Order: sequence, then C-alpha cells, then structure tokens
Amino acid sequence: MNCVLGIRAEPSAFHWAIVTGTPDQPVLHAPGTESSPKTFSEAESLAWIRQRVLYILDTYKPVRVAVRYPERNAMGANTDSAKARCRVEGVVMEAASSKNVEVVTGTLATFGKHSGDHSLKDDLDCEGFRGLDWSEYKTKGLREAIRVAASLLPAH
Repeated sequence: MNCVLGIRAEPSAFHWAIVTGTPDQPVLHAPGTESSPKTFSEAESLAWIRQRVLYILDTYKPVRVAVRYPERNAMGANTDSAKARCRVEGVVMEAASSKNVEVVTGTLATFGKHSGDHSLKDDLDCEGFRGLDWSEYKTKGLREAIRVAASLLPAH
C-alpha cells in the first residue's frame, strides 16, 4: 500500500491522516490526533511527539509525509504559540527523515499546486471531500491533515 501521511501540527500536538488512492478518489485509512500530556515540559512534549510520529511511520510505512505549514500572512505568526508549532513541525520532519521517508512541506496553497487544485481552503469548509464525509472529522486540523495527504497521492 503506497500511502501518504498528512500532518497538521499544533503547539503540543499534531493531527495526522494516512491516505491512499488518488487525489480524485482518496481513501482514508487512519486519522488521529496526538496530544502530549499537559504535565510535560516542552522538551518532554517534543520527545513524546517524536515517539508517536515514529510509531505511526513504523505502523503504516508511508512513502511520503506532508507537513502543512501556516500561511505566510497568518495572524499571530510571531507568537510563542506559533513558534511552539514550528518546533513540533521540525520534530515531525526530523522523525520522518530519520526513517528515510520523503517529506514535503508547505502551506495549503503549496499543496494545492501539487494536486492542481486552486483552493484547498474551500475543501475544508464543505460537507465532504471527494467521497469523504467531513462530519466525522470535525476539527479543521484533522481535515487539513487529510487534505494535504491526498494532494500528494499519485494521479494513477
């Protein structure tokens, strides 16, 4: 199974999705949200996140990892929270690279170019996405993880 792992990071957590199929007909195999324990220090949290990412990589063996970055003009881009999110994204990328898995990063617009779609953001606000019922995936972060993973699927 040639699958793609999509990731949308948060300051002490990440949303993830394993997707196969094609960009037009994605098949969602496993979604989830991993949050480090609130009692952990930032360093402990990052180590915990790395272990969770490695577990997902070992379990599903994706051929690519799609890491969704915030848009350049995002509000609060210079806040402590935004910086913490960047550190989580870095840990995700390092973990994937340590397993020799290709990592593709970018904003929603970047992933839209990969799949030939103009506005991935519109897909997040619809009732569903190409056969996937969004009502089961209420958090925007989880939807973003699914969407960026689907954008990197082969067309054939």
